[in-house]
Amino acid sequence: MDSLRLWATERTIVSARVRKVWVADSLRLKAESGTGPESVGAFLAELAAGLTKRIEAVSLELEDETDSLEEIGLTGNEIKPERIARLRQTVIKLRRYISPQRDALDALSSLRSGVVHSDASVLVNETANRTRRTLEELDASRDRLTALQEQMDAEHANALARNGYLLSVVAAIFLPLGFLTGLFGVNIAGMPGLSAPFAFWALTLASAAIGITLYVVFKLSKWL
Repeated sequence: MDSLRLWATERTIVSARVRKVWVADSLRLKAESGTGPESVGAFLAELAAGLTKRIEAVSLELEDETDSLEEIGLTGNEIKPERIARLRQTVIKLRRYISPQRDALDALSSLRSGVVHSDASVLVNETANRTRRTLEELDASRDRLTALQEQMDAEHANALARNGYLLSVVAAIFLPLGFLTGLFGVNIAGMPGLSAPFAFWALTLASAAIGITLYVVFKLSKWL
């Protein structure tokens, strides 16, 4: 966002800028061709309207992109976090510059002098209202993007919680099974079933029965 400084009297306007401002160049070309504004007030009103029109176009593009992200989120598709972060940063930066411009237009519309006559003051006031609406739209886009980011964070947190809970349940089921296999894996005298040919299958069936029983208990307890 570039600044445009003006010094105006009832018959003269002197402007200063560092970078190119398209609206100012357009008005300069109109003045050179003899089709420019007829008064200083009309020049200021047309300049303010041109600046606001360009900002409105950018604001509408940001709003459309926000709508697109919301539709993607509602359909359950994944949104890249950097896309939301980039869009939020753009909205915040644009809003930072529009707020002073709104204040300047409000001050210009309420100015009572020979520079800005009544007709131009009405046009400037209308432009100030448009700038105010653009600022409100940016605020709404910023809030919507914040809500979308919070929704994504909540979904990720819920997914992590579900996965952690599932792992905890699986660990709870396999904990006694691990105890049994560790206990019967001790290679010392006195272990039951060392000489029985069916001992391995008995231990396997007992482990399966314990696992199924624990699963049913967790299911009935609504832990799964």
